[in-house]
Amino acid sequence: MLQVFRDHAHKWFVKILLWLIVLSFGLWGIGDVVYKFFAHRPVVKVGKHDISQEELSHHLQKESARINEMTKGKVTAQQLKAIGMHTSVINRLVSQLVLSDELERMDLGASDDLLKDQIHNMPAFQTDGKFDAKKFLSVLHQQSMSERTFLKEARYSMQSQQLLSSIALGASLPEFYQNTLIDALTHEKIFTLVEIDAYKMKLEYSATTEQLESFYEQYKERYMVPELRNITVIVLDTKVLRHILGITDEQIRKSYNTQRENLKFPERRNLMRLTYAQEDKAQKAFALAKKGVSLAKIAKEIPDGELEQPGLVVKEQIPEFAAKAVFALKPGECTKIIPTGFGFHIFQVTKIEHPRTATFEEAKNEIESLLIQEQKSGKLDEIRSQIDDAIAAGQTLGDVGAKMKLTVQTFENIDAKGRNAEGKLVFSKPTGLQLAILEKAFSVEQGLDSGFVDVPGEGAFVLGVDKVSPAHAPAFTNIAKKIQRDWETEQKLESASKLASTIASEAKSLNALTSLANKHDVNLSTNHALSRIEISKQGRKSADILPASLAEKAFMLAPETAIAGHNDKGGFTVVMLQKTGNSKTTKEEKQKLVNSMKNMIQEDVSAATVNALKERHSIEINQEMLAQMME
Repeated sequence: MLQVFRDHAHKWFVKILLWLIVLSFGLWGIGDVVYKFFAHRPVVKVGKHDISQEELSHHLQKESARINEMTKGKVTAQQLKAIGMHTSVINRLVSQLVLSDELERMDLGASDDLLKDQIHNMPAFQTDGKFDAKKFLSVLHQQSMSERTFLKEARYSMQSQQLLSSIALGASLPEFYQNTLIDALTHEKIFTLVEIDAYKMKLEYSATTEQLESFYEQYKERYMVPELRNITVIVLDTKVLRHILGITDEQIRKSYNTQRENLKFPERRNLMRLTYAQEDKAQKAFALAKKGVSLAKIAKEIPDGELEQPGLVVKEQIPEFAAKAVFALKPGECTKIIPTGFGFHIFQVTKIEHPRTATFEEAKNEIESLLIQEQKSGKLDEIRSQIDDAIAAGQTLGDVGAKMKLTVQTFENIDAKGRNAEGKLVFSKPTGLQLAILEKAFSVEQGLDSGFVDVPGEGAFVLGVDKVSPAHAPAFTNIAKKIQRDWETEQKLESASKLASTIASEAKSLNALTSLANKHDVNLSTNHALSRIEISKQGRKSADILPASLAEKAFMLAPETAIAGHNDKGGFTVVMLQKTGNSKTTKEEKQKLVNSMKNMIQEDVSAATVNALKERHSIEINQEMLAQMME
């Protein structure tokens, strides 16, 4: 392709073409410089730190995406602005900068080894209990975050935690207030419930065509068909790359034998760690541990201890102050009490795995990945050049893939979430490579291709967008039956709501409620014993007819008074308080509540500390730029 330009460079039409290209680069280049100048202007300043327009925009988009995922896209940009999403994002970023300033002033840091250990221990980056580099890169790619950015944020998080935990450690409520709150949370109330099934409600009349058309216009957004695309993809996953590069099992085994001495699992120890804020309790625990009692059992017998069971760990994963002592223990033994600024610690070893060399099967995938990474660069450049030249010559991606004997996949009518026209996911358990394909498919214009996209650790691809079907509202006549069903559902819900309100207002006693339930032929059930702590539990039996939001209001009722509300079964529930019961809680449950209160108090202390630090720093917010960004 380049040779064609060289052969015809002296011709007048090529000179004009090159002049136009240079001119366009000049014009667009100047615009890009101007854009970057404005994009990097600070919107917020905190001391010597600042937040640029580009950076703030990134955080706003990230928070918007998070909220939209939680609400399944039901929140509009105007609603996000109304609830003050941008204010909460700015407050969070300002808090981070204030803490960064304070950390620099105090010269607090976190070593690279400590940071590495913490990241390697994160379950999100592990496979079968071991750090997985591929998974690490894949997760970062899904979050649209570079490794450098992630490491920076992880280091900041560790340092901030060190600073704030040292201030908040030990903060707790007085015992009197703890007991008062625990009693309020565990005190049971007995309820009678009347459940009204909206789907069993009878319609008073049938809808006319005019009513259905009006209903359609009112709720047109719910019937929108999303943008759909047809795409063709040439996929170079690990399996394909291995074939293209000619990597054989013999090569992998040879590499394994060469590197065998470096493929060792170090000694690992199964640990338990028990920490107390009070030294006297730690002394009692140590006395039992010396007799061979498990720390798990001691934690139950001596309250206020924090038990951690990290499982099998290497020496580098153990806190520096305890590593040497822990690795001097035999199975079943425990360390002496180790005091630190965070409490009094006892470690116990329950199992020892001695050092060993990884087997070929254990190391095979990792070695294969390394060989592909080492060898793919030149080959991918060659494939990229061939594909680019073939496309420039007018060939389709399908033709190019078939000619080069590469894997070609086609997808018709898929939306941005990876669903086809039938609503089924085209990738049931998407890999990082497949997620990158979906993302790129909706950023390329119809008739164009994505260019070569490399996904580290997973492979590469190039895709073309063959057809774009814009989002649209279908014609009324095409979905008239669905609209009629929806209208009938709305009418039934409205009737059920009115009936629930009528029963709740007319029921002045349990007998009256029973009579009304019989009169309207709706289901009544009694003796539902609930506490405030119970309504927050996942999977409770009454959650489908008495959701937490309705239960919370029910706890404010006087005996034999009722309220009505929507339930999670598509109907309505009337709730009446029968009577007040007793407080029921076990020793373990009470201790969990005490620990939860302690954590909340410490979080409040940490938040108060950050707010106090803000008073000592100069904070400037460019309201004009912020207003322009939010338009």
